[in-house]
Amino acid sequence: MSCDGGSVPRRYDELTWPEVDEAAEDGAMAVVPVGATEDHGPHLPLDVDRRIVEAVCEPAVAARDDALLFPTVNHGYLPHHMDFPGGITIRWRTFVDYVVDVCVSLAHHGFERVLLVNGHGSNHHLLELASRQVMLQYPSVRCAMLSWWEIDEVRETASAVREAGPQGSAHAGEMETSIYMHLYPERVDMDAAARDVDYPESRHFNNLDLAGQTRPEDSTPVTMLGWWSTISETGILGDATVASTETGELLLEAAIEGLGSVLKEFAEYPIRSIDDRHARTVTDREYDPFRPR
Repeated sequence: MSCDGGSVPRRYDELTWPEVDEAAEDGAMAVVPVGATEDHGPHLPLDVDRRIVEAVCEPAVAARDDALLFPTVNHGYLPHHMDFPGGITIRWRTFVDYVVDVCVSLAHHGFERVLLVNGHGSNHHLLELASRQVMLQYPSVRCAMLSWWEIDEVRETASAVREAGPQGSAHAGEMETSIYMHLYPERVDMDAAARDVDYPESRHFNNLDLAGQTRPEDSTPVTMLGWWSTISETGILGDATVASTETGELLLEAAIEGLGSVLKEFAEYPIRSIDDRHARTVTDREYDPFRPR
């Protein structure tokens, strides 16, 4: 298949069952955006994570005729944000089981390449777990995941254009605010935007940054994340005041370009069979205890 898709993505749930069957038979990739519903400071709505990941996925999928856009997973894992009003959190095991069930359903229908594209930080480790579980259950399926801010093109662009510098974009800061401003300027209240960087920090702790940048004095990042109000007064972690639509446009374009590069390679990535290395004969059923149930 080629990359000559139209201006709108083919949406999985808008197809008939014969069309879905044909797409799977033709080797189409399934792209699954994963977002969340949570506070993003006093200046942004609760739908930031969903809207941004959709804005990254839709053009990237539309550019190809070998990909389908799956309906967005709207809610994610965010119990640490429940000290701010609005968030909808899903228990980690429920979330993982749900995502595994979605992907296993796709695998059952014949889709051999499923890409989870994440828009919410605390989903990341759970989506990594879910994608592994899918491949344990379906060794002939490639199930992968990435978070949009990990894309090389995004990090390169952020380093070049953003004003806030390291730790300016951990949550609802310059990067997310800029992209959302570019997408929905009428929904952003920049009068309420804040610079909230008063959280405790050190060389090893609380050096969070969407673009992966650190301060010169930082070293060996250590993950430690408790209740959100213990590290943020406003719900923001970073500097939203320097956000701009121009920065948002550049970051979004970089994310779309980068995801397109990922899809291009994913479409050709080899699928290899298990080659059990035990001296004794091992039946396929013996692997069942290691697969999700």
